[in-house]
Amino acid sequence: MILFLILALLGHAAAQSVDPPVSKIEAIVELPKEKPYVGEPLRLILRSAIHAQVATERIYQPELTDFDWQQFGVDTFSNEFIDGFWMPVLTRVLMIYPLRPGQLTINSFKRHITYYAFDGARTEIKLVSKPISIDVISREAIADQGNFWIPAKSLRISDQWEPEPDKIRFGETAKRILTVEAEGLTADRLPNLPNFRAPGIITFAGPIERQTIITDQGPVGRARYQWHVRPVGMTAATAPSISLKWFDISARVMREAVTPERQVAFSQNKKVEQRSKNGLVTDLFSSSSLYAYLLAFAFSCAIWVMINKSNSFKTHGWRYLMQKAQLFLLLLIKALQNKTDDFYFILMKLRALDKPFHHRILAECNLTQELTKLEHSLFGPNNQRESYSLAPLAFKLISTAVIYKR
Repeated sequence: MILFLILALLGHAAAQSVDPPVSKIEAIVELPKEKPYVGEPLRLILRSAIHAQVATERIYQPELTDFDWQQFGVDTFSNEFIDGFWMPVLTRVLMIYPLRPGQLTINSFKRHITYYAFDGARTEIKLVSKPISIDVISREAIADQGNFWIPAKSLRISDQWEPEPDKIRFGETAKRILTVEAEGLTADRLPNLPNFRAPGIITFAGPIERQTIITDQGPVGRARYQWHVRPVGMTAATAPSISLKWFDISARVMREAVTPERQVAFSQNKKVEQRSKNGLVTDLFSSSSLYAYLLAFAFSCAIWVMINKSNSFKTHGWRYLMQKAQLFLLLLIKALQNKTDDFYFILMKLRALDKPFHHRILAECNLTQELTKLEHSLFGPNNQRESYSLAPLAFKLISTAVIYKR
């Protein structure tokens, strides 16, 4: 009996050294309650465990030819109680995005392991997961193929202005930052928003900042879109709303995120009003340029020519003509002093005084391009602004206005 017991123990030990350890491997895809659409983010989880001391290992991933994919973080290890044993469990998470409709197959994952057997010998084992089949459908029924496809668990959009768009100081721009956050998508899958354009507004687009945030529930893609914005003139303009359509993968419906319309205008504070009322007297007596006064005298002599050449005097009378002459005189002085902000401010007042007349002047002497350069030098990004000479533009405007017969 003692000999039989010894032989049984030896046989059990030998069997333990020969039989492979308890192990398992499985790959699963978290699918929605309905069939997933092309491009919808799906989470693939690979889990593998072995009741042995692992020496080396290597995972062979199948070619995911029908999917875009991205590994979500790094492989993690944890101890779990499985089949009556505590085992180290390896977990790998992938985000996969189907590329086409139809029955798509994910082939087996393989894990090659070298472990220490009961007798201390190094032994190899290969674990193979079962293939996965996914039925994917086209998104044509719910979304236009021409639009950017944004399937996400949630989407948040925020619109920030600095300063407020209706309180822009003259000569400055407002910075608009639109932030989009999509849960379940990486940042590279968020769209490039087009530059928003509207009558009466000039915009300068800045770089797009993208960031992918890793969370326990999946990736969160964040994109920040930036513009420098200013109104063309002193009249308020409307910045249109920006809408972004996206697909709610939890509720399985299309949704739309919209930013409100905003009024864009220069701030009409008392300081600006006071400057427009007292600007002529202050600028005349503060100018230290004799050359500016000589040219201003020559310009005032040319006003008589303007009276005879233009029908504006007959239509509007002395008050209108002197108001225009005053603004032209200020325009010339500011040009010779090379004060770009004040020059542009006066130019906008001239436009507001007689829009049709000055639009025709700009068309006659082809000054649209010159004004565009001026606006870019004044309102463009700080690192791209260039110095601009105002005198040639002022003389061209004034001479054209004097000799132009309305």
